[in-house]
Amino acid sequence: MDGVEDIDLNDPEVQKAATKIQASFRGHKVRKEVKGQVHPAEPNAEDDEIAAIDLTDPELADAALKIQAGFRGAKARKNMKKEDADLNQKLGNLNTEEEEVDIDLTDPELNKAATKIQATFRGHRQRANP
Repeated sequence: MDGVEDIDLNDPEVQKAATKIQASFRGHKVRKEVKGQVHPAEPNAEDDEIAAIDLTDPELADAALKIQAGFRGAKARKNMKKEDADLNQKLGNLNTEEEEVDIDLTDPELNKAATKIQATFRGHRQRANP
């Protein structure tokens, strides 16, 4: 039963999944009862097999954990795929909106600014290396 303690029972996704399972079972149960009322038939072996499931069986718990892990993995992959698509779309928009900047390289103010940036970086590099 490894991993059972990893399930957060307060997680809304887990609660929604449990609700869906319960609703599905209730629907199954009602359909089965209605079918029995319309066509009373002899009980079959499948009904006995369903009733004979031991919910405390460790193999059953392991199977449930594998199903849950598969669901979580599929959900995570779906979310990642959506995030990747959103990111690619945003990056695509950035690439299409390129601006052409017109810089006059002969501008004396530009040369002063570049010299100051270079001097500052050289000083930083010199202080960083003992």
